[in-house]
Amino acid sequence: MKLSNLCGLLILGSTAWAQNANIIALGSPMKWGGQNSPDTYSDATTFSPAHVLVDGGKVEIWQEQVPTGTNGEWDIFHMKTVNGGPLAGNLGANWIVVMDYTTRVASSFDQVANQWLVDGRPVNSVSNFGTICCASLTNPILPGASYYNSGFNGPIPAGLQTNWQQIFVQPYTFANSGGIPTDRANEFTFALHFSLVPPAIPTISSVISAGAFGAFPSFAPGSWIEIYGTNFSVGTQQWGGSDFEGLVFAPTKIGGATVSIGGKAAYVNYVSPTQINVQVPSGVATGASTLTVTTPKGTSAPFAVNVESVKPGLLAPLSFKLGGTQNLVALFPDNATYVLPPGAINGVTSRRARAGDTIIVYGVGFGSVDKNIGPGQIAQQVNALTSPLVVRFGSAQATVSYGGLAPNFVGLYQFNIVVPSVSANDAVPVTFTLGGVAVTQTFSLAVGN
Repeated sequence: MKLSNLCGLLILGSTAWAQNANIIALGSPMKWGGQNSPDTYSDATTFSPAHVLVDGGKVEIWQEQVPTGTNGEWDIFHMKTVNGGPLAGNLGANWIVVMDYTTRVASSFDQVANQWLVDGRPVNSVSNFGTICCASLTNPILPGASYYNSGFNGPIPAGLQTNWQQIFVQPYTFANSGGIPTDRANEFTFALHFSLVPPAIPTISSVISAGAFGAFPSFAPGSWIEIYGTNFSVGTQQWGGSDFEGLVFAPTKIGGATVSIGGKAAYVNYVSPTQINVQVPSGVATGASTLTVTTPKGTSAPFAVNVESVKPGLLAPLSFKLGGTQNLVALFPDNATYVLPPGAINGVTSRRARAGDTIIVYGVGFGSVDKNIGPGQIAQQVNALTSPLVVRFGSAQATVSYGGLAPNFVGLYQFNIVVPSVSANDAVPVTFTLGGVAVTQTFSLAVGN
């Protein structure tokens, strides 16, 4: 368990959400097969450019994914015989192509294009077959003539969408009618288009300070907060390095979502359909205030919040609560060993602290520092809190050798603390005060001899 796993919302350079709809994730499991298509096969493959041999090595199939802006995508499936002969061994058979795939978010299946090819070249002179429609010389995704928009469309929920069936009744008879040479039609392409279902106007249900740092109902300028509700986005996105202005200032908009607190723009780190994580900007007045979320669909109703001048919280997630004792997350300077009884958490390297050891803890909401580093800025120099910080292990006061914003982070505070001499105990109470304001969390640390 690394620090980045515990407070990843604060780390610069997290992988950004792909800049397309990503309705069906690249590399997601995919099955395409059925009866006489070309014969009988059902081989698993994935959405990727890799060509996969099926049907005993006689046919290769592959996929493409082409974004249409940021709210849609074409998923295109190709099948082609290896020897250049016709795709179906039984030219009079029916085809039933069955596809299984997983949609990451709610979407609408709204376009389809089917195309016959000979040696990679689209066949012209397609025609409708009786009452079956949709022969077209053009379509939005495949070059040349095709059968476009056959009428199969509708909403698809997020989650597993299984057994989508596209039925082709005696396709080679149709091919002949459309002028396709059946003895040479050795490739078939099937394209589906999906569009994101736009959410409604966002709604806010609750706002708390960062959950792993206290989850307080109030917060201060510079605090990290979590906003919960609905319709915040159609996907999940987290900031990346390219989102920072001049590689220093954090973004105020991610995934089309912005947040206003007391009329000032907050710094947005993460957005999903039901949660947004932001840093509170400077200059927000203390006392009662309002918070809104704005997306392309509109602005939420104002949500009442309470702003304090400082609201310090320290990293102490529930995963560090052992036997009813909430442990503060503290690291030794190797940044790999935690202050816990050995073996207290499976897979976590730990030992008890001893008098004279330096340990490192992290917090949010501790207020201003002596350098001009405000909310939304990456801390790039050593700095110190402007308000005095007092740390006690039981009644013994500890020495704080560093207390300020953590280098290369946004809004994360780092405290290097020298453990005082106290009696050995796996649950020594640790308290913090900042300018006389107590950190209201209750936690302990394991101290040995």
